[in-house]
Amino acid sequence: MRIMLKAVTAGIIFLGSASFASAGGALDELGLEGAGEVPDASASAAEERAPDAAAKQAAPDIDLFRYFGYGKVVKAEAAPEENRMAEKGEKGAGSESVASVDLEAVKNAYLKPSVVFTTGSGTKVYISGTKASNCPDGGNSCKDKQKFFLVVTTEGNQSFFVRAVDVLNWGMFCSGSQTVTIDGEKYVVRIYVAATDPKSSKLEVSGPKGVVLSVTLKQVGDAVALKGEDVKLSRAYKLAYGNEIVQGPQGARFTSKLLVLMLPFPVVDASSYFIIEASQVTTSGVTFPSFEPAYGFRREGGMLEIYRL
Repeated sequence: MRIMLKAVTAGIIFLGSASFASAGGALDELGLEGAGEVPDASASAAEERAPDAAAKQAAPDIDLFRYFGYGKVVKAEAAPEENRMAEKGEKGAGSESVASVDLEAVKNAYLKPSVVFTTGSGTKVYISGTKASNCPDGGNSCKDKQKFFLVVTTEGNQSFFVRAVDVLNWGMFCSGSQTVTIDGEKYVVRIYVAATDPKSSKLEVSGPKGVVLSVTLKQVGDAVALKGEDVKLSRAYKLAYGNEIVQGPQGARFTSKLLVLMLPFPVVDASSYFIIEASQVTTSGVTFPSFEPAYGFRREGGMLEIYRL
């Protein structure tokens, strides 16, 4: 999603924030390439599917990923008749447009934030954070941390899913890592837990020549949120759009379901972001009473319009 902010911060998520990292951990803003395509989920090698055995130790029972927010799925209702789109394509009375977003142009942009390193062969590799729609067993009765993934995406749109709780390192209590192979080189992903200040926990990636990336979870969250589109309703949001991620015994994968994430911005620790199934938004218009009841949403082709009721 050029989306899926804080979220991506979701989700994103898709959602669910503004420092930038490059090879060696230096911070640097980079452009987005190929954002409209769904990356290929790559989990062909056993080392890429499963974390190291040490990661099976008990992870710290803290809300480590609260900075990425908590997703709330919102349900659509039909817009009031006077605010619906007429058959001839005209807006109804009182439909003051406040935002228009080309969804296809921002699709999955959140997967390529400015948290990036470069392989020895020169391939740019981006790291994003998001949450799956379900738990490891396919249900929803699990803690939020069991849904959080780091998504490692190459500039060629190949994605690797790293389940965050499997790569946590916290003193003598747990030691985890996951290895992904890109351009024939092995890169090891770890998170070093800062229990008293979770958002300051360090994400570290090591390659053949040592550490290539070292950033905080806050920097990852901020960078993800910044890939969203600015939308001002009753408050400021970043809008993200992208494919849903689900997980199961074989790991995580993208689905064909598309989500719109509305992430409050600036990012606030432990805030809520809102998840809209794109298929709910019709050409005639819908509302989301539990989200922004004073606004309607309608979609024509790849364009999302938000209007005041």
